[in-house]
Amino acid sequence: MIPGEVAVWARDYLFAARMHLRGNLDPRPPSLSGPPGARVHVVLIPGVVERWPFMEPLGRRLAEAGMGVHFAPELGRNLAPVLESVPVVGRVVDAVAAAHPAAKVVLVGHSKGGLIGKRLMVERALHPQQPQPTGLVALATPFAGSTRAWMVRGAAIREFDPSNAMLRALAAERSADARIHVVLPRIDPHVPGNEVPEGMQGVRLRASGHFRPLATAEAAQAVLRAIDALARADA
Repeated sequence: MIPGEVAVWARDYLFAARMHLRGNLDPRPPSLSGPPGARVHVVLIPGVVERWPFMEPLGRRLAEAGMGVHFAPELGRNLAPVLESVPVVGRVVDAVAAAHPAAKVVLVGHSKGGLIGKRLMVERALHPQQPQPTGLVALATPFAGSTRAWMVRGAAIREFDPSNAMLRALAAERSADARIHVVLPRIDPHVPGNEVPEGMQGVRLRASGHFRPLATAEAAQAVLRAIDALARADA
């Protein structure tokens, strides 16, 4: 580990521990929804091992900016394979689109959530009769996998091995890339060397960490700018 990463890991896991504690001790469903009549509604997709509260700090900032906010608590800890999680998020998208037919629906995914979001967009493009997300904002998503996936046991993490067939197939599918904006931390201890994939747009934050940027104003502003760009492009 690079010496400077030690402090990043410590702050990152302190935030993650708080979010895990909240998710385990508070069984209540999400109550945050944003203002009525919002023109843009976001569906927040957490990363692996993350219950929906991980996305709440970011969701609160998006709601304050006038967005409708929706979670996917049915994902639980998001341990199922990416391909199995896509229909779960798809049902949330369908419900949001049905309730707000005049609004744009943008996916906002953290880590694995970005992979789920891209796969959903690819699948929906093949079925134009279904509600189509305007785009995806992916925060700290390992589109090319992580060279550190081997360090953790369990299929849920090994799915991020760069040699994984699902990851390779998803990377080769380029149809949705122009509608994906990527937000990357300065240092990501879980996905070292993460870059913006070719064909996508992206920015790099000053802040570091894999989890902690979910609660920073800087990341929220980057996500808001990306959502605005996607909405304008779809006008």
